[in-house]
Amino acid sequence: MASRPARPSAGSTVLTAWTGTLLRALEAHGIDGAALAGEAGIPPQALADPDRRVPLAASTRLWRAAVEATRDPALGIEVSRFVRATTFHALGQAFLASPTLREALGRIARFSHVTADIALARARPTADGGFALTITWRPGADPPAFEAVDAVLASIVRSARFMLDRSVAPVGMRVERPIPSSSAQQFTEFFGCPIEYAATDNTLVFDAATAGRPVTAGNPRLAQAGDAVLAAYLADRSQTTVTDSVRETVVRLLPSGDPTVEAVARAVHTSPRTLQRRLGEEGTKFRAVRDDARCELARAYLSAGDHSVLQLTYLLGFSEPAAFSRAFQRWTGVTPSAYR
Repeated sequence: MASRPARPSAGSTVLTAWTGTLLRALEAHGIDGAALAGEAGIPPQALADPDRRVPLAASTRLWRAAVEATRDPALGIEVSRFVRATTFHALGQAFLASPTLREALGRIARFSHVTADIALARARPTADGGFALTITWRPGADPPAFEAVDAVLASIVRSARFMLDRSVAPVGMRVERPIPSSSAQQFTEFFGCPIEYAATDNTLVFDAATAGRPVTAGNPRLAQAGDAVLAAYLADRSQTTVTDSVRETVVRLLPSGDPTVEAVARAVHTSPRTLQRRLGEEGTKFRAVRDDARCELARAYLSAGDHSVLQLTYLLGFSEPAAFSRAFQRWTGVTPSAYR
């Protein structure tokens, strides 16, 4: 197993509107997506406001449950059919209003944090005159579900076809996911290009003619207006959230034992009830934040290989190794020893 940095990032979130796209796809399958979301730790009130955000860990749990419920390893491609112009906040509208696909891909690179704040995107010319968009992740953060990334890449290609014409396809593509043995043909048919699986990043490459072709309905002023809205949104997001504060406090208190909501509330100078309410407004719960912090730290420590399971038990605030092992297996599906 590849090692991870010793200190994972905290507070990773995705747009609620992006989660709503998955729920619409599930409804089309006759599946109660809201119920699955609740089981994944996304409360109903978080789904009502498209500007709110949900924890990435909860989103990943929902994607895994959705793939299991639909038995469709190509679910991401299907989900891209349900994307709306406002799914990615103002980024979808700014993308579609861009005068060329090249400029649209550049906007994704500049504003990738709008959809997922762990995303690191780069748009650049290729050696042969084409244009590429590459998406990777902030060091130390667990990446989204493979199918969620499939959906993002498929949404970009669908949008390019809407802007230009239905024949548009990348000339090359790399993805981190392993090859979907039962649906590889679906991927090839949809994207229409050679695909490199199990790569170190996620990249779409378009030829020069496609990337630079003028978009008939392009509107530079409208695109720039979208840029301003996105910049303001990200500026607001740069402020520390309650989830971030709770997570940092949990990590600090863990070596002293199991951090209760009462202990964390005292540390951040509020009441347990107010703390729970404010976390709910950000689309999460105290237990979910605490478990996610523990899980990411446990994975980092196990990957680094510097601590025994007994040491990790106390570093992560558990009373005994068996309790830590049970919790870790609940979070990841494997024991600490197997993960190491």
